[in-house]
Amino acid sequence: MAEEAEKTPQSGLTNDDRYDATLLFEPNADISRQEQDIALAAELLQSGLVNEREIAAAVSDWSMYGSLSLAQHLENRDLLTAEQIEMLIIRAATRIDRARQSIAGGTEMPAAGQSMLLATLERLDGSGRVAKLLGVTVAARAGENDAREMQGRYEIIRKLGQGGLGRVWLTRDVNLNRHVALKEISHGANASEIAIERFKHEAEITGRLDHPSIVPIYQLGEDLQSGRAFYTMRFLGRSTLQDSISEYHERREEGDEDPMLLRRLLGAFVNVCHAIGHAHSRKVIHRDLKPENVVIDNFGQVIVIDWGLAKVIDDASVESLMDSTAMGSADRTNEGQVLGTPLFMAPEQAAGRLDELDQRTDIYGLGSILFAIVTGYAPHEKTQKESIDSGVGARGMISTIASGVTPLARDVHANADPALEAICRKAMARRRYARYQSASELAEDVQRWMAGEPVTAYQETSWQRVNRWISQHQRLSQSLIGAAMVILVALTTLGMAARQRHQAEWHNRYSEMEGDVREVSLHLQGIAKDMSQDVRFLSSLPPIQGLVNALSGVEGESEDVWRPRLETIFKGMLGLNSDYLALSFEEMKGEGVVDLVRVERSPADPTLIRVLPESRRQMVETDELMNEVSTLDPGDVRLSLAKRGRHTNDATSVERFSAATPVYGDNSGECFGMTVIETDIARRIQEVLRGLGSVDCDIYIADGSGNLWASTKPEQGVRMAHQGETIPDLPKQVAEQMAHEGESFELHSEDEYVAQRFYIDPQARGVTIFARLPEE
Repeated sequence: MAEEAEKTPQSGLTNDDRYDATLLFEPNADISRQEQDIALAAELLQSGLVNEREIAAAVSDWSMYGSLSLAQHLENRDLLTAEQIEMLIIRAATRIDRARQSIAGGTEMPAAGQSMLLATLERLDGSGRVAKLLGVTVAARAGENDAREMQGRYEIIRKLGQGGLGRVWLTRDVNLNRHVALKEISHGANASEIAIERFKHEAEITGRLDHPSIVPIYQLGEDLQSGRAFYTMRFLGRSTLQDSISEYHERREEGDEDPMLLRRLLGAFVNVCHAIGHAHSRKVIHRDLKPENVVIDNFGQVIVIDWGLAKVIDDASVESLMDSTAMGSADRTNEGQVLGTPLFMAPEQAAGRLDELDQRTDIYGLGSILFAIVTGYAPHEKTQKESIDSGVGARGMISTIASGVTPLARDVHANADPALEAICRKAMARRRYARYQSASELAEDVQRWMAGEPVTAYQETSWQRVNRWISQHQRLSQSLIGAAMVILVALTTLGMAARQRHQAEWHNRYSEMEGDVREVSLHLQGIAKDMSQDVRFLSSLPPIQGLVNALSGVEGESEDVWRPRLETIFKGMLGLNSDYLALSFEEMKGEGVVDLVRVERSPADPTLIRVLPESRRQMVETDELMNEVSTLDPGDVRLSLAKRGRHTNDATSVERFSAATPVYGDNSGECFGMTVIETDIARRIQEVLRGLGSVDCDIYIADGSGNLWASTKPEQGVRMAHQGETIPDLPKQVAEQMAHEGESFELHSEDEYVAQRFYIDPQARGVTIFARLPEE
């Protein structure tokens, strides 16, 4: 049933759809043609089957007052298949049914004095998108149910729009005799505390931002009569940047490509960048940047609105709030939730990695807006279409966005300016460190393009520089440049441009390779840190000191009491940490050690955890790790890749990474032994390499002597090494450094390779990371 309920329009109707259809299309059901057309248009806009511009073009020669229904018109235009139209009709009927039920339940009553068309639009599409698509003006005075005053100061005039959290009204401020926009929370007294807190959070975040291009908040309060929370702000009108973008590209497609229209859009975009830059200076990120959230008032001023998903960086108490009961708290957003608009969403947002969202996430959003200006489409609009056509649906679309493949403007608009396309590509880079690091940097690059200057994101060709110079010095250029010179310069600069482009692309690949090496190094150091914390925790367990006292003859409970307790704790911890091979508490005996408690994972079946019986506990006469640990202070940790004596006869080829900390007797104050954690370092490294995803270089990870553990290549993926295998074809400089054992190093050969060796423990074998760009 779950699979059937998730079918897309391409795969047919679900059983639930057909069941709803039998309920909604009874012979006595009185559904008007007007209701069907409006509801169908609302479902079509929401479905993502076609974009809004295509829908607008399709209905440009259709009227709801004519004899032809919208479904018949769409079928005649071949915009959708018959199966898709059937599915939309059924969903439209469901929308009508829900609207009628809300009226019957008293939760939504049509305003008095409204026309039947306006009442139907209000009931079936509160967002106003259908009215805008069909060219119907919905600005009407508030009805009797809505005509009221808020706190005796604000007189409701008419409704401007409605979202999931609140409704926006045009009101008159009686005290100052001016028009303002008033947003009140939906549901009134029935609104949840989380919704109210999120509503107030939106107002507070917006209110703290004082910038000409951010909507100013006048007042935040609660109406004493209705109990609804509300805030007032400047009345901006209803024209958005999306409207201007749609108009520009409609004209362009009809042959009216006025460059001034593009420059006006880019000027508005620069203002948006400055507004977001101001918000970032106040540690606020928007997290839902898109053209619909940018309003252009009647005098051309650009205003950024809808800060409902805004978040204050490094201030968890004012994070954006989501209606979630699972967390049990109204001041945090759930890790793993997807926040924002998918069509303009950054990869880290789609992946739900909320702790990674920062100013560079907004840079991606700004790049998405610029992408829409350049192409006329949202960046992930093609992904949405492919997800619907392939049947993977919304989940598949989110997964594709999370994979981080950057959309290219030239794939959507082949004639897009290459410099603007490069700016988009940099702003929307998969890795955050590769994007612009501030909104002002992005704005400056766009302004440089508008001024005819080279931009930092694009390696301009010599021919392009010549063309710009000619345009700025037309008279002089006409007298100096002859036909022969033009041919010579063209041939020379074309070759230089190709070489520079190749160098730039190669350098970008090298920069990404350096980032991959840094990420691997950080992961390995993170493994060592986690093991250090865990082994300290083991040494602090009460059964540890209990065993020490029992074996030292201190009066108290016996060894037989403490040992089972410690074995139980070790088993539980090993079960929770699937990466660990063994946990042990070992007593120092002269130069060696003897096992007191050892719990390990079966090599044949990793899910099997076993406690070694007394008969199998080992005693090692000489143990270098114990000798080193015995010299440490309490709480210090020794990390080692060296093979211990107890594993000399180990039949497996497991490379063990050990973390050990000393255990001192409370009474004697002398070192009694140590707690040890062991992990399979080769398998952990394999997991680290797989976490990199698709790479564009060869990466090898080995011990300090060059004995290979694992590698990854673009054509092969991650591969575990065979015993005795080493890093192949090491450059001479790297091989010479490898020969000096015990010394850390880091080598960078420009645009060729990166090599580094570090020692987590100075007396261990060390770790070597070598990455190389494959030969072309």
